[in-house]
Amino acid sequence: QMIGPATSEAVPLVAGTVLFVCSANSARSQLAAALWNRASASPAQSAGTHPAPEVHPLAVRAAARVGLDLTGARPRSIGAIRRRTDLIVTVCDRAREELAPFAKDAVTLHWSVPDPVQDARLRAFDETIVAFDARISALQRYVHPAPRRRRSSIRQTTEGR
Repeated sequence: QMIGPATSEAVPLVAGTVLFVCSANSARSQLAAALWNRASASPAQSAGTHPAPEVHPLAVRAAARVGLDLTGARPRSIGAIRRRTDLIVTVCDRAREELAPFAKDAVTLHWSVPDPVQDARLRAFDETIVAFDARISALQRYVHPAPRRRRSSIRQTTEGR
C-alpha cells in the first residue's frame, strides 16, 4: 500500500506508531524518529537491522543544533520492537532489503538517504536532517494518530456484557 506524493491521489493513514529503520540505528533512523516526534502526534520509534554499539556522536551534535535531544538514545534491534507498528519507513537500502520478516501488516515506505556516518563530517549529518525534515513535513500531513480509547468507554463495554 502506498501513501503520499508517490500516488496519484494521497491516501490518509491512521498510524498508532511509526518506525524508522536503518541498518545501524546510529544516525539516520534516530534523527528521523526525533524529527517525526517533534512534527507529528503519531509517536515514532527507531531501530536497526544490525544495531551499532552507540548513537554516532555527530548525530547527537547535529540533532542538538536543531533542538533535538539524542543524548539518551541507544541503538536497538528491530527484533526488540514489541509494539505494533502501523507505518515503517526504511531510510537505507540495506534495511529495506532485510525488512520483510518484520513488516507483516504495516504499511512500508522507503527513503534512500546517504549514510552521514560514512562521510564523518558534521555537515553530512546536517544535510541528513534537512532531507528528513522536508520528507517528514510532506508525509506527516497524510498520517493521522490512531484514536485512543478512553478507559470509561472500555469499562462501559465490559460492564454492559
